[in-house]
Amino acid sequence: MSLVVRVVAPTGRDAELIVAVLQREKIAAELCPDPVALCKGALSEPIGPLLISEESLSPQVIECLGHAVKFQPTWSDLPILVLTTGGRETMRTRQLEQERLSLGSVILLERPIRTSTLISSVRAALRARVRQYEVRDVLDERDRVLDELRVERDTLRTSEERFRRLIESATIGFNISDLEGHISYANPTLLRIIGYTAEEVALGQVRWDDLTPPEFAEADRRATAQLLATGTCDPYQKAYRARDGHLVPMLVGATLIPSASNDGMGNQVAVFLTDLSSQKKTESALIQSEKLAAVGRLAASISHEINNPLEAITNLLYLIAQNGELLPQSRTYLSMAERELARVSQIVSQTLRFHRQSTRPRDITPEALIESVVGIYQGRLHNSNIRVYRDHQPAGSVLCYEGEIRQVLHNLVGNAIDSMRQGGRLILRTRNATSWRTAQPGIRITVADTGSGMSPEVRARIFEAFYTTKGDNGTGLGLWISRGIIDKHHGHLDVASCDRPPRAGTVFSLVLPRGIPPSE
Repeated sequence: MSLVVRVVAPTGRDAELIVAVLQREKIAAELCPDPVALCKGALSEPIGPLLISEESLSPQVIECLGHAVKFQPTWSDLPILVLTTGGRETMRTRQLEQERLSLGSVILLERPIRTSTLISSVRAALRARVRQYEVRDVLDERDRVLDELRVERDTLRTSEERFRRLIESATIGFNISDLEGHISYANPTLLRIIGYTAEEVALGQVRWDDLTPPEFAEADRRATAQLLATGTCDPYQKAYRARDGHLVPMLVGATLIPSASNDGMGNQVAVFLTDLSSQKKTESALIQSEKLAAVGRLAASISHEINNPLEAITNLLYLIAQNGELLPQSRTYLSMAERELARVSQIVSQTLRFHRQSTRPRDITPEALIESVVGIYQGRLHNSNIRVYRDHQPAGSVLCYEGEIRQVLHNLVGNAIDSMRQGGRLILRTRNATSWRTAQPGIRITVADTGSGMSPEVRARIFEAFYTTKGDNGTGLGLWISRGIIDKHHGHLDVASCDRPPRAGTVFSLVLPRGIPPSE
């Protein structure tokens, strides 16, 4: 940096001579005719040392220069060299010393001054000033770097916060672990799935190898080898054993987080886990549904095949009954056989009607719908000591897919029978009604039982897919599918239940509107 020495000496040729001496020594110097203007610019632009004669220090110059010195940057200490008059100390010299106090630590050069002394003093002031500007540049660079670091820190903090929110709110499980089995972090979704707490993870009490059943150890070994070789592993299925002991099927994907060292020590693994429980339940339900469909098709086929022999037996019994020589006891037995055969024929017809799905909706009365379903359960009702009470009020027909509505009623009646293990009453009602939701006229079918009833917690979840209270004997899809069928028919299915004796029991109310064709 090249700085100019400003020389202020308004009397005589001192200023010109000093500038000439300095320039001869290769020192940049110039006359300064207006020291006040120079002082006002001292804070706004680089300025070199000032060489000023004592007689130039008027009160105005001292005030202006003192202000510049007072408010200069912290790194700056403007060098000021003052040419003083030699001789004894007088009152004037003492006054000037007092006035110069506002200028800081000035360098006094007493006249007459030797040229070498002048040159060395000016060069020392220049070196000091250059170092001050170097300090300024270092401080500016420091501030610039600090600003960049502050921006990078804020950006990193924002990115970290965004990543944390993403992981914390993710619907899939996520954990960070090492290859030895220690889990150092697990997100809330995974903790909820396996039943552990974040505190237990932080204390090192949760290990992925302890959570993994032995039959999946080989799959984990292959995935670990692939991680070390490529940094990622192909997704694979395994299971975690939750805290309560049940197995949770998982789809696992992982990626290696390399350590800072190159020796591979301290590598961590980011693991993404998708809970496959719902998918497995769906697969199981589909298999069960296909089995039921196959059984239904087989039952329909058998019912169709036995229909012809039943008709033949019916005709034969009719012919036998025409024989006037039958004994009274034989005729009694014959009547009993005809009644039982009629019941078997009715069951076969209802079975065929239940399985055959209508391709188009048709009008049917609610009595016909409910009676066709109850007929199939006559054996179970009798064996379970369940009495059936019917209350059919005159009601018109309703347009519906009769096979689907029979499926809903089949589910409601079957659930009612299941709830009455020790016997009870099954109340069936049909009547005209108006939907309280849409004010649309229609019909109402009520299926009520005196069974064990449901708690409020169970009642709140009965229409959820896969929710069941029957253990392995239920799929949890019956009422969920029934709700979908009723929605398709623009109706509604309501339930009321109590599990406190002696008023325990459940009432399902099905309302189907008239005049609104069901959706296809």
